[in-house]
Amino acid sequence: MSVDIDTLIDSKGLYKTVVPNAPPFVWRLLSMKEYNAFRKLLFSEAFHPYVLYGAVFERCYAGNVAFIDGNLPAGLFISIGEMIMWISGGSAGQTQKEDITMARNAYPADSVHEVMKRVILLAFPSYTLETIEEWTRPELLYKFTVAESVLVNRGIGYEPIDVRKIMSAGQAAKKQAIDFQRENQQLSDSKGMRGDHEHILDASPQEFERKRRIAQAAQSQREKQLSRG
Repeated sequence: MSVDIDTLIDSKGLYKTVVPNAPPFVWRLLSMKEYNAFRKLLFSEAFHPYVLYGAVFERCYAGNVAFIDGNLPAGLFISIGEMIMWISGGSAGQTQKEDITMARNAYPADSVHEVMKRVILLAFPSYTLETIEEWTRPELLYKFTVAESVLVNRGIGYEPIDVRKIMSAGQAAKKQAIDFQRENQQLSDSKGMRGDHEHILDASPQEFERKRRIAQAAQSQREKQLSRG
């Protein structure tokens, strides 16, 4: 089986199912639009579920369906189609919390590309993530620098990103969890006049915003711990 390159580029990720005595089957997930359409058809009972699961397989299969060995059992493709439906959204009601946690852990928030995208979206809200993903690297860099200039000129206290603190995607993925307790203690120590610390209300807007984010993150972490208990 040969993988369609256009499918590979547009799919945002491919998956593979390996079965005995057959080549591996490579497929993509349904988009949310596709999933909702198939879900409505499934609940309408206008088609037998096996027919719909077969159609899901044909739509998501990365190769040419016409070239599949005709001697393979039809139930194989129906099973893969049902699995595609399940992973694409059918399991959301049962594993939503786990899915969100996994997505958060997988998101490289401190990588250079993600930082640039967020700055661009902040400066130019009309752009979408999908639009930015279509840009070339020079376009991304140019619009990022323009976005920073726009934010600085707005007078909202934005400071250009310190490139020394930006991580690569690999570094961000390996970054250890922030010690929220330690950061929150630093915030507490800054309240009032303790040693060399200035009062939090006398801090610069940037420092105040940084400490506010730390406090919010610490509170969120405590709430998660309480909910688990």
